[in-house]
Amino acid sequence: MNNANISGNANITIQEVSNSTITLNVNGEIREIQNQLTELKAVLKNLDVTNIKYENKIYNIGHINEANFGIVTSSKVFNGVLTKELILLLKEKLRPGAFLNNLPPEDKDNWETIRQHLKDAQNILEDSFIWVIGWEIRRLFSIGNDREKRMETKIDEYISHCFSTYRVTLQLAIYIFISKLWDEKSRDKDIDTNKKPIRNFFTSNRAFKLVELRDLLQALIDIFNKNQLAYPVEKTELGDIQEFLQPDSKFNKACIELEKLEAMDPAKEVYGLGHCHTAEISLTAILATFRLFTNYQLITLKKIEYEESRYCAARYIKELNILEKREAKNLMRILKYDKVPALTYSVFFRNETKAINLFPFLLDYNALTNETDFQIYFYECREGESDLRYFSIKNEKNEIISYMATASDSLEINSEEQKNELQKNIRLDLVARQFDEAAKTILGTSMNFRPKGSDNKVIDFKNL
Repeated sequence: MNNANISGNANITIQEVSNSTITLNVNGEIREIQNQLTELKAVLKNLDVTNIKYENKIYNIGHINEANFGIVTSSKVFNGVLTKELILLLKEKLRPGAFLNNLPPEDKDNWETIRQHLKDAQNILEDSFIWVIGWEIRRLFSIGNDREKRMETKIDEYISHCFSTYRVTLQLAIYIFISKLWDEKSRDKDIDTNKKPIRNFFTSNRAFKLVELRDLLQALIDIFNKNQLAYPVEKTELGDIQEFLQPDSKFNKACIELEKLEAMDPAKEVYGLGHCHTAEISLTAILATFRLFTNYQLITLKKIEYEESRYCAARYIKELNILEKREAKNLMRILKYDKVPALTYSVFFRNETKAINLFPFLLDYNALTNETDFQIYFYECREGESDLRYFSIKNEKNEIISYMATASDSLEINSEEQKNELQKNIRLDLVARQFDEAAKTILGTSMNFRPKGSDNKVIDFKNL
């Protein structure tokens, strides 16, 4: 990158930056200008130069705007803004607060530029967010901290993972609202849910674009507002609900910036370092709006056993997996004994007071296949007449769950392997059945899945 060609006849380097001035080196000639983007752009335009160097970085002036200018002219590294802003947002929590209080006095103002402090803060953030968000943040930090990658590769990967983190954050919020809407519509059939984004959620054969996910979340919030339904979480946890709805809110402006980057035509323009800063600033604002994701965890209800004996009250033995946020931690498994039935294989978004069942939109695939560890799948779209497409958070690839219409009446079992395979297929069929139930309740129509590989008529679940 240091040997890149500079447009025009001038080689321009930012030599020094103060609060009020920028010192430029133009082919060996020192010039001082005001520390303002308009001044810098004017100089480059006058010299017919597109790129400018600062330290070991090269920027295209067209990628610099007022929002990211402060990073361009600072010593902040990848993830510096994201890490600092989110740590400050969570300063009232135990670990972020302790981190800030224990900083040396001389480092308190610029700790995000000091590698060890940045690393410590990033470890805290990975643990502070609900696992699926923390996992995405962890990957983002890993890309930003990689010193070996070529800058071009690093830029592309970093921006791409900003998109992924934004997508997962929106999807999780959507699953929470649509799961609660399913319950509300079951109680009140008159709730108007006939909205295009919601119909597309159940029927589309392609994954939503980022802007479409945001439209869907706004449509769901609008339904809750118009019907005076209680939000899935406490209103205080959502903050100012208008942030999600007002087009000119900080949240929506940040979303639009990321969506513009996603929509860029790679054949016409490649991503630059300025785009990286824009993506990081935007994602920071989005995650700050979803602070509620630092107050919840995901728990899989993997298995329930019913126990009853003579003269003893019946009880349920529930095996729970708590999805931790760090790969290094062992899976936390809990056995809970109580008298309350529950829905097996569910993934709950929960804290001490609330629990929202996100099945079948968010799955723990390994619970369905009876594996020990967890494997979180996010619903993406339908695929044909038999399949649902999911995105594996850990593997970062699409996975298909097919409806097989596996017989579930009394069957003779010849081996343990046959039993396990049969039970797995029945559980996976449950995903399609539950998806159909949600669609019938919310849209009033059946999905009519066709068994995979079958030439028979389409199956309508209500007749099974």
